[in-house]
Amino acid sequence: MRQPQSAAVKPSDIDSKELGSSVQAASQALKSTDTISGRRLEHEGYYDRVGQSVIRRLSIFSDLVQKFADVHPYSKTAWLIISSAVTIITDTQEMDQNILDLFVTLDSTYEFIEESREIQNHPSYQRILSSLAKQTLECAYFIQGYAKKRNFWIRVGMNIIGEPIRLRVQSYQDSFAKLLAEFQTRSALHTEISVGRLLELNKSMGENLDLNNLPYASGAGLHIGKECLGTRVEVLDEIVDWINNDDDDCPRLFWLAGSAGMGKSAIAHSIASRFKSIKRLGSFFCFDKNSVERRDRIFSTIARDLADLDPQIKHELAKIIKDETSLRHTTDLQLQWEKFISEPLHAISEVSTGPILVVIDGLDESGDPITRRELLKILEKEIPSLPFNIRFLITSRPEKDILLSFKNSQLHIRSKMMNNILETETNRDILTYFKTTLKVGIEEVSFGDAELKRLVDLSQGLFQWAYLASEFLIGLRKGGGSTATDRYRNLINTQRIQSINDPLDAMYNQILSSIFDSSNPLVMSRFHSVIGSILAASEPLSRTDLIALRGENVSLSGRKTDIKVVLEYMGSLLSGINDPFSPIRPLHLSFREYLLDHNRSCEFCIDPTHFHRDFAFGCLRTMMEGLRFNICDMSNSHIRNVDDKGLSERVSSSISSQLSYSCRYWGQHVSSMAFDPLVAGKVEKFLDHGFLPWLEVLSLLGAVSGAAKSMSNLISWCSGKESHQTLCDFAVDAKRFVQLFGGAIADSSPHVYLSALPFCPQESVIYKKFISQFPNTLRIASEPIHDWPLGWHRTVTRNVEYMSFSHGGQYLAVANLHKDIIRVLDPETLATLWTVAPLDEDDCIRAVQFSTGDKSLVFVALKDVYSFDILTGNLTILLSNFASPYRVIISQDARFVAFYHYLDTESKLTVWNLGTREEIIKIHVEGKRTLYYGFSNTNNGSFVAYLGMDIGVQIWDLETGALIQLFPIGPQLPDSFNEQDACQMQSHSFMLIPNGKQIIFNNYDRSYLWNYRDNSLLTVEGRCLDIPPDGGSIIIRADRSILLRDKNGSELSCPNTNGAFATALSKDGNKLAISDVEHLDIFDLDGWQNCARREIRGSKSTPSRPSLIDVSSDKKYFLADSLESGCYEIWDVELGRPIRQFPGSAKSLTYYEPTSSRIFSPMSRYLGYVSDKHTVNLYNIGSGIMKDFPFGGRKVDVGSIAFSQDETLMATLDVSQGKIHTWNIDSSQIVDTLTIPSHAQPRHPLNFKASPTLRYFAYALWDDNISLFNRSHPISLDFLTGTSNMEDFMFSADEEYMIISRESKIFHFNLITEKHRAISLQEIPKSPGSGRRFIYLMSNSDIGLYQSSAFVMGTDREGYVWDAFSGQLLHSIFLNYPDTSIERFIPSYQYLFTSTSSCTRVLTLDPEEDWIRFSSNEQHSLQTLPRGSSATLRPDGWVITQNDELLFWAPQDYHQRLHIPKLKFMIGMKATELDLSSFSHGQSWTSCIDRDGSNPNL
Repeated sequence: MRQPQSAAVKPSDIDSKELGSSVQAASQALKSTDTISGRRLEHEGYYDRVGQSVIRRLSIFSDLVQKFADVHPYSKTAWLIISSAVTIITDTQEMDQNILDLFVTLDSTYEFIEESREIQNHPSYQRILSSLAKQTLECAYFIQGYAKKRNFWIRVGMNIIGEPIRLRVQSYQDSFAKLLAEFQTRSALHTEISVGRLLELNKSMGENLDLNNLPYASGAGLHIGKECLGTRVEVLDEIVDWINNDDDDCPRLFWLAGSAGMGKSAIAHSIASRFKSIKRLGSFFCFDKNSVERRDRIFSTIARDLADLDPQIKHELAKIIKDETSLRHTTDLQLQWEKFISEPLHAISEVSTGPILVVIDGLDESGDPITRRELLKILEKEIPSLPFNIRFLITSRPEKDILLSFKNSQLHIRSKMMNNILETETNRDILTYFKTTLKVGIEEVSFGDAELKRLVDLSQGLFQWAYLASEFLIGLRKGGGSTATDRYRNLINTQRIQSINDPLDAMYNQILSSIFDSSNPLVMSRFHSVIGSILAASEPLSRTDLIALRGENVSLSGRKTDIKVVLEYMGSLLSGINDPFSPIRPLHLSFREYLLDHNRSCEFCIDPTHFHRDFAFGCLRTMMEGLRFNICDMSNSHIRNVDDKGLSERVSSSISSQLSYSCRYWGQHVSSMAFDPLVAGKVEKFLDHGFLPWLEVLSLLGAVSGAAKSMSNLISWCSGKESHQTLCDFAVDAKRFVQLFGGAIADSSPHVYLSALPFCPQESVIYKKFISQFPNTLRIASEPIHDWPLGWHRTVTRNVEYMSFSHGGQYLAVANLHKDIIRVLDPETLATLWTVAPLDEDDCIRAVQFSTGDKSLVFVALKDVYSFDILTGNLTILLSNFASPYRVIISQDARFVAFYHYLDTESKLTVWNLGTREEIIKIHVEGKRTLYYGFSNTNNGSFVAYLGMDIGVQIWDLETGALIQLFPIGPQLPDSFNEQDACQMQSHSFMLIPNGKQIIFNNYDRSYLWNYRDNSLLTVEGRCLDIPPDGGSIIIRADRSILLRDKNGSELSCPNTNGAFATALSKDGNKLAISDVEHLDIFDLDGWQNCARREIRGSKSTPSRPSLIDVSSDKKYFLADSLESGCYEIWDVELGRPIRQFPGSAKSLTYYEPTSSRIFSPMSRYLGYVSDKHTVNLYNIGSGIMKDFPFGGRKVDVGSIAFSQDETLMATLDVSQGKIHTWNIDSSQIVDTLTIPSHAQPRHPLNFKASPTLRYFAYALWDDNISLFNRSHPISLDFLTGTSNMEDFMFSADEEYMIISRESKIFHFNLITEKHRAISLQEIPKSPGSGRRFIYLMSNSDIGLYQSSAFVMGTDREGYVWDAFSGQLLHSIFLNYPDTSIERFIPSYQYLFTSTSSCTRVLTLDPEEDWIRFSSNEQHSLQTLPRGSSATLRPDGWVITQNDELLFWAPQDYHQRLHIPKLKFMIGMKATELDLSSFSHGQSWTSCIDRDGSNPNL
């Protein structure tokens, strides 16, 4: 047997060479051992014996080290895990040779240790044995994973992962060899534990991946000093056993709950510390009630910790966030969870072995029940679906919302209530704690069992009390003059006198009374001042920060003295008091609660509101002294903040913690105090000098979102103060500035000056005040926006059908069409505050409404009515299992709900009282008919229903359910009113104005307001969408606009809403929410009633918005439908106005509607179009003469027109008769007729074209087929069979070829030989957007070439031109098109004509290289970039170069009107042109400022 080295050998006696020899010898010994596990016998039962040998030795080892607290837990756990794994392996009689080798090593190692009995008498071996036990536990995890996942690994290919297993086992063997060498020599080698959480297939994975731009909550991590001191052993063992349980059905979440002071945090820190030591702690996250940012950054912080733990997790996370700037900085917790936590962990789940622990401490401090609702829902719903080896330990007080949430998921969440732990166990642990702490801390006296028992009794089971008592008795936090015995007697007597029911309060009072003389006014003044500042701070501040930020009237030396004498002896109550740079905070939340409650703390009570004035002065002073232009030396305006390498280091060095705090929280402190003219003057001075640098710092800190809130608070604070109206006006302007430009500023701090300020409305306070200080930015040369647009915020959310503002206006509930979830948003930021869903996931939402007082949210799902308690998070079913109604409405106070059932045999209305859950009104009408109904806000609430002409209007009392009035009349609606159409519109067809006097009847194009009391009827153009609660306004939709009209006739218009789904007006009338197919917009309506008419977005456009139909060959004219006049218009391109208007179908064409029913002749002499009378009209553009081509009185359906090249002949396609007629234009006579065979009848022609002499005709059909004819018979195009996606076709000038574009190919069909060839176009980049590729064929008659052009209508918006005969790509061009909903575009060889609902543009396709220019004036070009550079306006507002460099950001209101590069002209609105000739950008961006200006902050 091998014997250990002599105990007399010291580490200092061993040199590195000798130690290396010992390691080599130990390694060789492990390989040559002659144990049962080393003999590699191949017979039945072998696996069981080798496993049992290891288990036996581990059991002996665990018994040997019981007295070593740092060894025994690990050895015991390893023994349990390996025992379980061996059972699985031996049952299958299968073991990989590498795993067998690992068992050999384990058996050899512990045989050696077993024989070295001297470890029982030498505590100096403890560190080595601890490392040995931890390494063994790591091996156990690996073996456990092997046993559980072996079959999967084989299934995916053992040859792939066999080598990783061998390398992992080898690393374990090397580690054991080093540990044995240390044991033999008792050296100080400190062998690193080999950890293998994953089978890494790529060892470099995770290297060189920078995650620093992922937000991280500093100070939320593990504090080793907070561990248990030999206490709570049973609880710790229970949690460890749960973590190591690898059963698939083991809950992933363990909730440890208990009242204040019971030791939850100590347990959490102990568990975390234990698993950190074996590199199994994924993250430790501690909430702080004063730190709002921690809640927003919880999952990004945990994700970064997990990435630091393992390179493969880091690799997966980096893949997800790469090139996703908005994702990195999202505050959407659900999105954070999915992308930062769930996806990376699932990606590595199959190759992951052993547990990974995440600890969340103090969940109750993450906010109030409202603010933590979304987080709580995620933890409850999402953690159970994580991979089986992921464990979340969460501690909190048993707050009602947390308790209900976790208790509702008992199958997926394991919970332990510390209040239920046996009193005897708790008292034993507290006694152990006292024996440990008092033995170490007090030398002059020894407390006996009686004294200790008395202390335990006084603690009442609270570990926090025990901690405070120990600190007090030790006396380290109090000056001299008293012994431990004196303090003990004082403590006992005080506790006896004071309320024994609140032991913590009594202890806090005892400690404070012993430190501070409550009878001394100076002492108490200092106490209140310093502690008040600590509690009033918006986040914990360090001693250095407190000194800098406290007070305007206290000298610097006085501030230092106050803080020193107050904090010096409060180490038992506050953390961070000894380090000048550590945040100071109460050690326990109960101390803060004690100080804030006067009934509990009496003379020590703190009112934080008294100290906001001090902070306001301190913050304003700090900002005035510290803010400056380009504070962090940003070197390039072309990059985003997150892409600036080294920025985080520059932020830390350039922005002090005091300045950071001041910039983020000054507004909160100012608004939390009573109005003070002196403070107002300081604020006004600060904003005059530091407003823009302040936003710059917020951008660098990632805190721009708080700027709008600061301005809102400031507006409320100074509103109505006439002497400070200037300040209020500035705050209103600043709020709009931040709301409009906040996103761009957050992306890149230089664009506070380069983008936000130049695009600021020129009549705004901010523009006038600051623009002169920045002469070298871009300038708006023409058509600027002078006033703030009222729309301020947009979010991407599809098909929101139901919306409701809360009564106080702080919430907006939205529900999507056919979805089963409600999102409650903050109307100021559109951030999701929480989500609510019905219990049945298949139930889509039908209605939402907040109750009076905003205490609950009532909503109707498919078959249930729910009430969601906003404070507690309780979800209650009020009504259930009712038949699915046709429509549902909820009263404004959410007390009643009405159901409308639209049945074949009857129509019925039922009204339910949600408080009593009783049906109070039931109305049945025979037959299927449309009923109009609603809740009235007058007369204490009533229900009004119009039941048809034969019944009239009924009014019901909602309190009694009685019919109280009947009006047996009906409205005299016009014949054009279609009740079926109204019924199909569902939620927008049945409305009652809340005053209870008028009912609205909706059709698609107009609404009728009927006053049933006087039987008057008012017609309103447009469709009514909503009726605000005051009844004085209506919201209607006409064309693409939303119009808000009040009872006095004032109107507010919001154009271009892209098809409104729903609207909601806040109860105070100041906010309007509009949802369309893709977006949700919030508009600020302050003061709109004072205007006769006002546009929400930008200035008014020109009245006519032509929709493009066709362009003449010489590009002098284009034909358009006028949406307003209802006529066709011919526009003169040079004049920029219509020169001819004539009746027609005012309907814009889409991609697939017939394009040849209204076309110009080849030489632009004529315009031919089909009239509504089914005749062909020919308009002579030069003479203005109109000629009709009648069909002899026959009723025909002319689908399309075509002209001969010489303009002498015209062909018409008669869809109804199936004929093609050829006309002589001069005589207006038919000269030839082709009858189309029945199998090729043009039922739905898309396009009709003819060859130059009308020898050949062709048209395309909806089914993608093309029919081709000569003048006598059809010509087969069978080579197109099996292809789809017909795009375009044309004839050659010599009539030899027909050219067809289809499926990104060009087909040349020889009309003479009837043979074809296909040409593949040179490959083009795929569009990253969601648009389509559509190939148009174009001819250039001047050079005789036929060419094709493809336009990708996506986010890249780039056009391409090929040679149609060779397929060679000739050139590409950035179209820079700002619209995503193009209704029509027509390419020519030189130009691209495009049309939307707002304007028509002509873009040049000339590939000639030029300077970047957003103006028609060449002098406005940007010549600081190379000629030929391109700039693209993206939908998010950023104008970027071809190298993805940020040039500038333009607000949404400029996107339609901006004079983009390559724009020839624009009709329908005046273009906004930019002067970039003096624009400083890129690495020279700092030249934008006037260095000779007088602003000291710039």
